[in-house]
Amino acid sequence: MARPSLEVADILRAHGDAYLSAHAGHLSLGQLKVISAIRVCRTAALGGHVTRCEDCDRIEIAYNSCRNRHCPKCQGAAARDWLADRQTELLPVAYYHVVFT
Repeated sequence: MARPSLEVADILRAHGDAYLSAHAGHLSLGQLKVISAIRVCRTAALGGHVTRCEDCDRIEIAYNSCRNRHCPKCQGAAARDWLADRQTELLPVAYYHVVFT
């Protein structure tokens, strides 16, 4: 799958400081941690590893992810997989919620 031209992390890196300044004192510690994690996700700040092809000597750098449950790059695929698994458990009928009192 091709990388989208714009990601949440790109927006937070470009405008995160202004957002944090504008909302100083109104964000919880948890929210600040999520913003920080997404900003550094898959960058050199979290480290990474280098792989080299033995045939053509091509080198690729793969940076580590933040693994934050709110990060769309880290947990987006896991959420889609979970939803697909739950959908296989559904019966092939229309669902209705009925309450009798």
